[in-house]
Amino acid sequence: MSLKFEVEFLTPFAISSGKALDGLDHTIDEETPFPSSAVKGLLRAHALHWLGLPNPLVGEVFGTARKGSDWIFSDVAVERVGTGSLKHGVEPSLWNRVRVDENGRSEERALVSGQQCWAARGEFTIAWDGRGDSPKLHVLVLRAAARDVVSIGLNRRRGFGWVTIRDAEPWTDDDSRTLLAVKEEL
Repeated sequence: MSLKFEVEFLTPFAISSGKALDGLDHTIDEETPFPSSAVKGLLRAHALHWLGLPNPLVGEVFGTARKGSDWIFSDVAVERVGTGSLKHGVEPSLWNRVRVDENGRSEERALVSGQQCWAARGEFTIAWDGRGDSPKLHVLVLRAAARDVVSIGLNRRRGFGWVTIRDAEPWTDDDSRTLLAVKEEL
């Protein structure tokens, strides 16, 4: 089984490569601006912290230190703005941020510079690699976590990288009741 998700990018985003370069505090990987590791980590965080799903269930779906996940996450193939085609690779642009004090004045030595990228949309898949059929509850957790995401990448809590993520299936009241029942059971 494979789940396909569509990402709509509402603002530019930056998922840091972890490397500084040429006076930039944050850079992106131009070939893979939204890697599978970021997808998996983002969905895991939303399942655990925002949806409040039980840790054992989140561990079953996303893996633990003792046992990896039976789900394979792909990188997000992005569509550059104005191109109309999905592919890997973007052309970064620069952003700057200045920290201000309580009086609204810029603080000394508080300039941060980095790369960001613009995209219209993107797609990724999550494929089952376990034995037999994929557990329906796992599928529900993955779909709910993806739908819960509203921002990605650098400074998630500050409104950088606003997105909408959806799969092809409609969300139903039964889906919500199932997740609520799981939360109450464990």
